[in-house]
Amino acid sequence: MGLLTGKKAIVTGAGRGIGSAIALRLALEGAEVAITYRGSLEGAEATATRIRDSGGSAITLQADLNDALATLEMVRSAHQRMGGLDFLINNASGFGAPARLKDAGWEVIAQEYAEVVRPTIHVTGSALPILLDQKSGKIVNLAATLLQRPAEGYGAHAMAKAAILAYTRTLARELGPSGITVNAVSPGMTTTEFTNSLPAQERNAVSARTPLRRLASPDDIAGAVVFFCSPLADFITGSNLAPDGGLAVL
Repeated sequence: MGLLTGKKAIVTGAGRGIGSAIALRLALEGAEVAITYRGSLEGAEATATRIRDSGGSAITLQADLNDALATLEMVRSAHQRMGGLDFLINNASGFGAPARLKDAGWEVIAQEYAEVVRPTIHVTGSALPILLDQKSGKIVNLAATLLQRPAEGYGAHAMAKAAILAYTRTLARELGPSGITVNAVSPGMTTTEFTNSLPAQERNAVSARTPLRRLASPDDIAGAVVFFCSPLADFITGSNLAPDGGLAVL
């Protein structure tokens, strides 16, 4: 018996990287997982196959989370096919090209907000009627340690992730009386396809500044998400956990 046996979860952007790792860890703990993706069909199916091969249960659903109607249809389909919904993991997020804030006009910043914040708003808004009706559920939003340790060129992304954190804390207060918890996980630099595309010098510099002397793995992030979904975190809401090896605060 895992910590999450019998539970149902939606993980957005789970076709690769951190989202895939989260889906795998939730399934390892016994949850049935709806893996959503926009363009990573092959990755989503590969993740679902790994879950099924290990004895778990997973479905895949395609949706452009920038489209409110498509998002609503995806959430309803996931709820119907799984027969319930306990956890919503808002992992899907865009990441614009690096640009210094002094050079970035409102259009650049607004686009970053749209790609980072809009999917979370659409998915959460679609799932809330279900969670409110059953008076239970756990929402976990992915933010970033860029809020605590700004990096030149990533200001617009940090601003958008700050909005995710504000959304998390405010929603936690609003939904608490209904038995729903809302928390955030803020990764440090993590070994994903995007990170691996960065210059080795940049990655090595971050590793050297991290007290644990390495970058996070996707599984490190997944562990924090599983904690918030587990009974161990039943009385935690509005919190932000940073699996970053101490990078942001030390």
